[in-house]
Amino acid sequence: IAREGLLSDGEKVIVALSGGADSVALLSVMTALGYRCVAAHCDYHLRGEESERDRMHAEEMARRHGAEYVEKHFDASTYCAERGVSLEMGCRDLRYEWFSFLSKRNGGAPVAVGHHNDDNIETLFLNMLRGTGLTGMTGMKPRHGLVVRPMLDVTRREVLGYLADKGLTYVTDSTNLLNDVKRNRLRNVLLPAIRAYFPDAQTTLTRSVRNLSGNLALYSELIERCGAAYRGHGGSIDVARMSADMSNAQMMLYEMLRGYGFNAGQCEEMIAGAASTEALRFYAGDHVGLLHRGTLVVRSKSGDAAPGEESYLMEPDDPSTWPEGFMIERIAPGDVVYDRSGLTLFLDADKLGGRRLVARRWRMADKIAPFGMSGTRLVSDLFSDAHYSPIDKEEAWIVTAGGQIVWVVGLRTSRHMTLGKHSSRALRISFSKP
Repeated sequence: IAREGLLSDGEKVIVALSGGADSVALLSVMTALGYRCVAAHCDYHLRGEESERDRMHAEEMARRHGAEYVEKHFDASTYCAERGVSLEMGCRDLRYEWFSFLSKRNGGAPVAVGHHNDDNIETLFLNMLRGTGLTGMTGMKPRHGLVVRPMLDVTRREVLGYLADKGLTYVTDSTNLLNDVKRNRLRNVLLPAIRAYFPDAQTTLTRSVRNLSGNLALYSELIERCGAAYRGHGGSIDVARMSADMSNAQMMLYEMLRGYGFNAGQCEEMIAGAASTEALRFYAGDHVGLLHRGTLVVRSKSGDAAPGEESYLMEPDDPSTWPEGFMIERIAPGDVVYDRSGLTLFLDADKLGGRRLVARRWRMADKIAPFGMSGTRLVSDLFSDAHYSPIDKEEAWIVTAGGQIVWVVGLRTSRHMTLGKHSSRALRISFSKP
């Protein structure tokens, strides 16, 4: 606890208490160390009388240790059936959702769970058997969000020895003795065999996990530094240049996108598609990656589904209504200075009148009546003339007055509501990329 800075002295802590050996030892130690404990027991109603036995024992252990006791009853079978998940995963989701609620109710108190060193070794093997990288080989972390694991340095044997010394009883979940899930097969069959042939396996495997944790910390730091060279405006990634520069660009891209959920296969396809002129999309969870001409932009799926629906009703005298990057000023016509940047629009305030001024994203059928020309042009044609990429198009802003397009930001202004020699009031609308 001290080494990892997990808890403050006397802090209130939610202790996950199943009634088993690990959770009873955790509650005993935490109360002995002076923490204000709330013992939280989950009853999934999966094992009949055994579930009731566990609940009663947990309540007794909380009372014995002077801890506040709370319990939650779940219909785990129905929950898992409705969502198509395994009992193991469903019960995990249910308890951590409840633990999060308890934490909020108790002022953000951390949630302590009884994972110990043997559990960490099991996690290492499980991750390796599934196929993993450095992160998976570092096992469980002492802290993960609200969850703290004070006993990761402690072995199962030490837990049982502590309970015997204190005269504390515990219950055993009979399903843990069945070898019907991977973790149980590891715990009950494979790891005992490894320890029989390699008596110091516990020590050496723990040392490996710690060494790999140090490797991961260094690796993550170097990824961050190296990745900065390929990041551009708005968090875009220059995949084409990365592919040309690096022999292991796929792994580099995978690490840069880790937080979004893209898998290694998708990253391989992104590297392969970096030279394509076609716009490619890759979906992962709540995010989508848009790759065009070697540049990748990641955004939320909701933003990708309807980019043209983002719009803002702009009040000239209320900056809080302006999208980021926009500025509106009231000026005298004599102060107008035109430039060729395409990033400034001047309007006749009298012609504008009470028309609604809106900044929004581009839509497919948009047309503008360009200044200095007759007729209208599709905004999409302006984009083509300017060689806009799909990313550029989706990020483009349109300004309308009374529903009429008066500005394609960065490209063209319209001939409507422009200033003339008789204009007495002017609006200057400017844009700069955030």
